[in-house]
Amino acid sequence: MTDASSSSRRESTILESATNRLSILGSSRSALQRPLSTAGSGISSSLLYGVSAEEKVVLDMGSFTLRAGFSNDSAPLHTCELFGEFKAVGPSSRRKGQIHGLLDPSVATDEETLDALLLEQLREVYRTHLLLDPKSRKVAIAEGALLPIQIKRALARVLLGNLRVPQLSFYPSSVAGLMTCGATSGLVIDCGHRSTSVIPIYDCRPLTAYMTYTPMGGYALFKNLRGLLKKFGRFQPFDKTLTDQPVDDHMLDDQLCYHLLNNLLYASPLSLPATKLTEASNKGLGVGKVSQEIAEWFESSVTASSPVTRMDVESLQHGHGALLFPSWIRERTVEVLLMGDGAQEHPGLVETVVQCIKRAPVDTRRELVKHILVVGGVADMPNIRMRMLQDLIARLQRDSRWAALANDVALAEERLTKDTNGSVFRPSERCWIGVSLAVAAKIGGLDIRRDEFDGYNVPDWTSIIS
Repeated sequence: MTDASSSSRRESTILESATNRLSILGSSRSALQRPLSTAGSGISSSLLYGVSAEEKVVLDMGSFTLRAGFSNDSAPLHTCELFGEFKAVGPSSRRKGQIHGLLDPSVATDEETLDALLLEQLREVYRTHLLLDPKSRKVAIAEGALLPIQIKRALARVLLGNLRVPQLSFYPSSVAGLMTCGATSGLVIDCGHRSTSVIPIYDCRPLTAYMTYTPMGGYALFKNLRGLLKKFGRFQPFDKTLTDQPVDDHMLDDQLCYHLLNNLLYASPLSLPATKLTEASNKGLGVGKVSQEIAEWFESSVTASSPVTRMDVESLQHGHGALLFPSWIRERTVEVLLMGDGAQEHPGLVETVVQCIKRAPVDTRRELVKHILVVGGVADMPNIRMRMLQDLIARLQRDSRWAALANDVALAEERLTKDTNGSVFRPSERCWIGVSLAVAAKIGGLDIRRDEFDGYNVPDWTSIIS
């Protein structure tokens, strides 16, 4: 009798378990058979997109490049040039042309066109690359110290007003970049497209009052490369019946020049000798120009395996041919960024760093020069950081007052890469990665919510200081 009752209890338990499994399976099938919009209502959107509710969209708005991705990631998901060629934008949909970056004079002062271009670019990033509804995620922006307030207001209008982002958070890009090296104090050199700024950071606080600036940047390299190619290069047609021709603007379109700038240029390990420094500073070296004596020294000190570089090009007016130019142009185009433009009296990168060190408080100088970080698009050029460090040490050693600091000068990532093979992060992506780390660590920035934005006022470090 006992065996029969226990057997019946086991049968009922098995039957109940099978019934539960069938009910679960039936509910799962019914959920799969429902339309996607209905089925998705019971599923967290974070599971659909692979991100958690705490993650934010991180944007690094440079003067020429936009980097976008999600926090907690080790690199941006998408990197693109800002604007470029455009057509049919603005309220009248009649404006068209070509723009070189966010700070192009033709758009920086036109509020309606700027908003239309930003809206089109950010909408494309969300739709094609992030695959995300802008309303579902907060946004963190890496903010440069020299970002114009007009650009900042335009970003807020587009993201909060048009795309309906819940909240914007602004993070100082200099502090965020230094975080990727595990340092809280140092000099951050931001080599952008339109300018280069040097900002001292002490205890995670940007000392903007001691910041220095030079208009030399990636665009100066672009113009210098074009000028040197026109002066020293030549065009050799494939048609043997034609003779070599000088290089003109029809052969050097923007796409070709930027290709050369991003893929062929590097910084020479050999600095200018002391006998040439005086001539270079006295208008012997500038954007698109170089004296004959300095050009001869460049040619004699070339480190490339071939003295002439050849590249096949195509021109509508001249047909197919080869662009020939001296190989020293590849490694000496960057000299104008390091030394400055003597004709325009624009200081170079090295002199701008020295001026920042001199302006910084006395008790912070030694700590600042121990961690020098170079960020920005130009910082990706091979050997430019080591060449800058070499010239900076030589510049400090020539001045007896500052020679004592020369022994402490070092790159911020030097200790990180001493035992590794290469750099941990790309220099141009360090600001984005720093903001991603800050968001993951729940470090707050200057926030503004969608319901608090009045269409004009945005949080800014200039208003906080004042």
